[in-house]
Amino acid sequence: MERERGTALVTAARAGDEQAREELVAAYLPLVYNIVGRALDGHADVDDVVQETMLRVLGALPDLRDPASFRSWLVAIAMNQVRRLRSASGPPRATGLDQAREIADPTADFTDLTIWRLGLSGQRREVAEATRWLDADDRELLSLWWLEAADVITREELAAGLGVPARHAAVRVQRMKEQLETGRLVVRALAAEPRCPELEALLAPWDRVPSALWRKRVARHARDCPDCSGRAADLVPAEGLLARLSLVPVLLAPGPGSPTGATLAPHGSGGAAGGTGGTGGGSGRSHGKPPRSPRPRTPAVVAGVLLVTALAVLTVLRWQPGQTPAAAPTRTATTPATTAPAPPTPTVTSAPATTPAPPPTRPRPTLEQQVTELVNAQRALHGCRPVRADAKLHAAAQGHADDMAARGFYEHDTPEGVGPDARITAAGYTWSAWGENIDRGPSSASRAVADWMSDAAHRDNILNCRFTHIGVGTNLGSGGPWWTQDFAAH
Repeated sequence: MERERGTALVTAARAGDEQAREELVAAYLPLVYNIVGRALDGHADVDDVVQETMLRVLGALPDLRDPASFRSWLVAIAMNQVRRLRSASGPPRATGLDQAREIADPTADFTDLTIWRLGLSGQRREVAEATRWLDADDRELLSLWWLEAADVITREELAAGLGVPARHAAVRVQRMKEQLETGRLVVRALAAEPRCPELEALLAPWDRVPSALWRKRVARHARDCPDCSGRAADLVPAEGLLARLSLVPVLLAPGPGSPTGATLAPHGSGGAAGGTGGTGGGSGRSHGKPPRSPRPRTPAVVAGVLLVTALAVLTVLRWQPGQTPAAAPTRTATTPATTAPAPPTPTVTSAPATTPAPPPTRPRPTLEQQVTELVNAQRALHGCRPVRADAKLHAAAQGHADDMAARGFYEHDTPEGVGPDARITAAGYTWSAWGENIDRGPSSASRAVADWMSDAAHRDNILNCRFTHIGVGTNLGSGGPWWTQDFAAH
């Protein structure tokens, strides 16, 4: 029945029904977003490729001979657009986590987004993390097989997306699944606490970039090592874990003042830690890249269709439960600060009395909530309990982020020599241990956390099991965004 309704919608859209065309885009945008997002691993051009796919679909719709084959046709167009981008971009260049590709989504790369938005845990989470260890071709296939395993598309539609017969597609899927299972073993070996000493020694020269070479090395060790060989004993088949899993919801484009709207400037990060009777220092580094050339603007009519669609899709988003954004901390005269204006709150026009009000939507997670979620994900992998957001630590972190932005310095200590311990104490938090990470330039929470996790001093703060609370401050002003992350324990 659902397929019949879809065929009727395609038929009406082919005949020029504008409302049907809008409904068609709204219905299939999440599918295209999931295919492209996972195939490109959260590349900066995911949104552009999704939009270009929908434009091509709408433009070529009158030429579609069989409306019943619309989904297979749509999947094939989406995969062709992915390959077109890969061909234009050339082979992927390996980079460290602190030099990750620009991520278009304001919250995470696609793996983080999948884990976060779908609330994955346990072995489902391990499967998502294992996708980082796939080669580009296997990741492209995974984008379709994941949806097949979740019962979203059929094997015939998967084969159409690959442009191969179903029998050939089955062979390729089997090979990809073998690599995915290897990636799951690697994820388990790396997450073990305590980690195998021989594996720790093997990983000494690793640059923390998932690659085929290191996948083979870690997997070979895990299979041969007496301590690591049993880690895969209870792995459930991946297709069983992904069955009936929801699509990752489409996110709205960021509004004015969003960090992803800022031109990336050279940035770096610094970490500091201390406790009773001692202090610790951190290091800084910087790098940058030129801004991307702007793409041609979409024609106004089609852009309007996509905007209406995105607003419609917002009603199905499953935001993580969380607090409403905290009020900005009170600033003192000795700490002048300026912040970029917050994105304007959308207004809703009054509807006629006969029109039901739209369902309320949950508030978008704040950057602090996003960072806390990502930090706790890393802590869970290393056996640490989650940290909880603390209003006093938030005040200390926000004040320092604002101060750095206002006065243009980038250090843990202010020009007057006030350090993190003094700021945390002044905010009213009685601590027995503290740690601080700072960063400048990342346009999203995931990029900031990736920066910190790529350096030992900052990673040690995130993975310090002694800490119980966290506070995160961000300032989106000129020269930034500026980030401060404070940890502490009573």
